[in-house]
Amino acid sequence: MSTYSITTVTFQRKALFLRTANAELLVKTIFRYREQRRFLLHGFAVMPEHLHVLLTPADGQTVERCVQCIKGGFSFSVREQFVGEVWQTGFHEHRIRDSEDFRNQIEYVAQNPHRRRLADYRFVHTGYLDRLDGMPLAISRPIANGKSIPQG
Repeated sequence: MSTYSITTVTFQRKALFLRTANAELLVKTIFRYREQRRFLLHGFAVMPEHLHVLLTPADGQTVERCVQCIKGGFSFSVREQFVGEVWQTGFHEHRIRDSEDFRNQIEYVAQNPHRRRLADYRFVHTGYLDRLDGMPLAISRPIANGKSIPQG
């Protein structure tokens, strides 16, 4: 089970998520699929024209399917308010290598609004800590010869 940091961008980098209702709907969509157990959710930041999300696909799910759920689920839900393309095609993924990489990615995502000077920004995981999943055990274990060392 691999963990990924994912970035995806709105169509033509339109700032769709400056509209509070759109940002709230995207957060709701992300949590809906987490609650359906499509993935473990570790962090996110809904930026005005892009999304960062840190997740671990559930058994039987691929990272591509998880992104499709989030992007497609939001696009379907927002159709009553918005007509036209919502997302750029594709996404960027970074596979998390170890616990240090995980912590670096979480910090990067959490600081994204600050770097953009978005004061008191609500659409970042730091406002939802009680609804997030912790670091996967496979990442937190020390690695020897490319394999996780069983602990206990």
